[in-house]
Amino acid sequence: MDLFGVVIAIFYVFIISKIYKWICNVTRKEQCIFSIYVFLLQLTLEEGTYLVSASSFGLSKFLFPLLLFVYFIGFKKYEKSKGIFISLLFSLLYHSTNNFLSVTLSSITGDEFALEYNNYFYLFILFLTYLVIKVVVSYFHLEFKYFDKDYLYPFLKKVLFAFIFLHIVSFLSDIVSTVRHLNSFGSILSSVVFVGLLLTFFSMNSYKVQIEKEIELEQKKFEQKHLQTYTDEIVALYNEIRGFRHDYTGMLVSLRMAIESKDLQEIDRVYSEVLVKANQKLRSDKYTYFDLNNIEDSALRSLIAQSIVNAKTNDVEYTLEVKDIITPLSMELLDLVRVMSVLLNNAVEGAVESYQKQLEVAIIKLDLETLVVIQNSCKKRKVKSEDLFELGFSTKGRHRGLGLNNVKEILGKYDNVILETEIDNDVFKQVIRFKRELI
Repeated sequence: MDLFGVVIAIFYVFIISKIYKWICNVTRKEQCIFSIYVFLLQLTLEEGTYLVSASSFGLSKFLFPLLLFVYFIGFKKYEKSKGIFISLLFSLLYHSTNNFLSVTLSSITGDEFALEYNNYFYLFILFLTYLVIKVVVSYFHLEFKYFDKDYLYPFLKKVLFAFIFLHIVSFLSDIVSTVRHLNSFGSILSSVVFVGLLLTFFSMNSYKVQIEKEIELEQKKFEQKHLQTYTDEIVALYNEIRGFRHDYTGMLVSLRMAIESKDLQEIDRVYSEVLVKANQKLRSDKYTYFDLNNIEDSALRSLIAQSIVNAKTNDVEYTLEVKDIITPLSMELLDLVRVMSVLLNNAVEGAVESYQKQLEVAIIKLDLETLVVIQNSCKKRKVKSEDLFELGFSTKGRHRGLGLNNVKEILGKYDNVILETEIDNDVFKQVIRFKRELI
C-alpha cells in the first residue's frame, strides 16, 4: 500500500468514527476503540475478498454492516434490531454519500480526469463526503438518542426494511458499474440510493414530529380533564377557609371567657375540643392542594393532582410538600410524564395494598439540584431494589413489571438525572435527583 493508500484508509476510518461519535454521542475513548476495530476488521475484509477475487463486486461494502453489527452486539451490548438499524445507517450514510459524490463529480470533470488523478480525486471525494455527512446528521437530527424512544420503534422497524432495500440496491449498483456498457445505469442506481436515503430521513423526522404532536395533544386533554377537578377542590378549600375565619373569632371569645373565669378545667376543655380539633382540621392532607401552585410545569402539576385524586378515592392519606417555586425540570416533557406517571401510580397502588395507607410526595429545591421524593407505605416483602427494575419483574403478578423497567431505560438517557430507591420493611421510597447546571 503506497502513501496515498494509507492516507485514504486513515481518512476513511476517521469519517466512520466521526459518524459513530455524532450519532451515538460517545466518548473520545470509545471513538478510538471503534476506529481501531473498523481499521483492523475492514483491512481483514478487504484482504479476504481480494484473495477470493471478489473485491471488484463490492463484497466488502456489502459485508461492512455485518462488521459493525458484531461490534454493537458484542461490545456495546445493543439489542439485535437496534444493532442492525445502526449498522445499516452507518454503512448507507457513508457509502451512498461517497458513491453519489463520486458519480456527480466525475460526470462534471469527466471520467478521464478522474482516472488520471485518481488518488487526488478520491481524497477530495472523501473530504466532501465528510462535510456532506456532517451536514446531513445535523440537519436531520440523526443522533440516535433523538430517535431512541419506544413509541417510535414500530415505525423504525419499517425504516429498517427501507435500509435493507437501499443496501441491496447499493450493492447491485456496484456490480452493475463493473460492466462497461451498464456503467451509466450503475451511476443512476447510486444516485437513487442517496436520494432514497434522504427521503427516508425526511420520513423519520416527519413521523417523529407527528407522533409527538399527537402525544402532546393527548397530554393537553389529560391536563384539561384534571384541571376542573383541581379547580373544584381549590374553590371548596377556599370556601372552607373563609368559613374558618368567621369561626376563629368565636374560638378566641370562648378561650378569652375561660381565661377570665380562671377556670383551668374550662380552659383545658376549650383547648382540647376547639383549638386542637381546628388545628388538626387545618393540617388535613386535603390542604396539600395549595402546594401545587408552586409547581410551574402544568404537566407535572396535573400528574400530581391526579395522584391526589386517586389516593383520595382509595382512602390513602396523601401529603404533598412543595415549599419553593419549582421551575420546569431538566427532562423532555414526554419522558418526564412517563416517568412520573409510573412512579406515582405505583406509589398509590403500593399504599392501597398496605396497612397504613400513606403516601408522601415532596419536591425540594436545593442549590445544585431539585429532588422529587415519593414515599409510600407498602406490604412487607423481601425484595431487592435492583430486582424491581428488571424487565418482567413485578410484586403484583406476572407480566406487570414493565413500568419500572421503562423508567430505567428513560433515565438512562440522562446524565443529569439520578434515581435512588430504598425499601425499608413497610416503606418504599424513591428519590429522583435533577442536577442543575451552574449559570
